[in-house]
Amino acid sequence: MLNAIRPKTPPSCVAYLEQPITAEELYAALKSGGTNKTPGSEGISREFDIWLWDNIRDDMFGVMNQVNIINSITRRQQHGIIFSLPKDKGDMTSARYRPITLMNTDYKLLARIMGRRLTPVLEEQLELSLYSSVPGKSILEAVSVLRDVVAQAELTRTSLCILSLDFRSAFDCISHRYSFQILVGYDISAWFIDRIYSM
Repeated sequence: MLNAIRPKTPPSCVAYLEQPITAEELYAALKSGGTNKTPGSEGISREFDIWLWDNIRDDMFGVMNQVNIINSITRRQQHGIIFSLPKDKGDMTSARYRPITLMNTDYKLLARIMGRRLTPVLEEQLELSLYSSVPGKSILEAVSVLRDVVAQAELTRTSLCILSLDFRSAFDCISHRYSFQILVGYDISAWFIDRIYSM
């Protein structure tokens, strides 16, 4: 059903998603991480990798392409440490804590590269009305559009119905299986979806 209502991903985009990782792409992913971030389970920080880039570039490049091309991410690379941070200094109930997962550096780099590759493909196919988590757009734009719609309805004396939904926990409730079906609906290649699934 999704294939019937969504345009197909152009073959050039499919080829882009499936190409080997370049050294430039890997270094850009390494540089894009925030500074002073907690290292993952392996204890290696982003700053350490940048500092030693000239020495580790070829090995890291080989590892990332090994994982990408033959889809061989290891359990160690998938390993993360879950840590709970207090949201504020209120009571100490579980709702007052925000869990974060400290992931392995290899995993974070691969996720950034895959995300960057997927972004231009999805930008061509996402609805114009989507604002949240869309590069170059702000959720504040949605509020502005809503304000304009209400003003136009008042001006033209048109009936209007607005539905507000609370998606506070939506991220944790969306099925992974459904997410993969959405990618298939956008005609993302099985090869690329398999890489996401293995992560």
